[in-house]
Amino acid sequence: MIKIQSFSIVVCLLLLPFSSIQSQNADSASVNKQYGILDLWGIGIKATTNGVGFEAVKGFGTRLNVRLGYSFLNIPISRDVPMEGYSAKVEANLKFGGANLFFDFYPVKNVIHLTAGVLQNAMRHTVTLTPTSDYPYGDIMVPAADLGIVEAIITPEIKFAPYFALGFGNTLSREHRVSFNFELGTFYQGAPQLSLTGTKKLNLMGSDNNEQLIMAAVAQYKWYPLISLQLTYSIRR
Repeated sequence: MIKIQSFSIVVCLLLLPFSSIQSQNADSASVNKQYGILDLWGIGIKATTNGVGFEAVKGFGTRLNVRLGYSFLNIPISRDVPMEGYSAKVEANLKFGGANLFFDFYPVKNVIHLTAGVLQNAMRHTVTLTPTSDYPYGDIMVPAADLGIVEAIITPEIKFAPYFALGFGNTLSREHRVSFNFELGTFYQGAPQLSLTGTKKLNLMGSDNNEQLIMAAVAQYKWYPLISLQLTYSIRR
């Protein structure tokens, strides 16, 4: 019995280096796996503070992903606003979104990535003020239809904005069919540009002086924060 046990121990010791070599070879093969141009493709859907949309994702090697996508968000707002002596309606249409080209680099594979790229900023916010009641002007009442409207349009200074982000997860997994990504980023849009116009009796509200006062108030918002949640399905691995 002692001889049999001794023989088993010797066999195990002889096979141990061979098993270690096989394990190392398997790990090496996994790390050095080569991917072709037709490999590592995915389709993702995303919800961000710049809209909802989709992305086509292409992986290169084990640490680089390239994403080409588009997002869109349109928020209509309508409010009745009581003014001094009369009333008005404010209607706004807030538009976000645009195309994007992002590059993800993974210093910590499948866990954390750094992202840089360019985003086509399609932001366009329109706000219109329309009187809905007659306006008292001294002893007379000016009909609402004769008052006119005031319209403000806000657009970004930079249409193609540089984008930077820190991400957690993977925008295209090498191991799983479905991957999840959470991203904290920002893009530089420059000082928002304002176009302010007034018609009829309200044309003075669209003066250059009022436009400059509003521009001075919004000029500080040059960076736009972008928070993103993305789910990607790998179609080629």
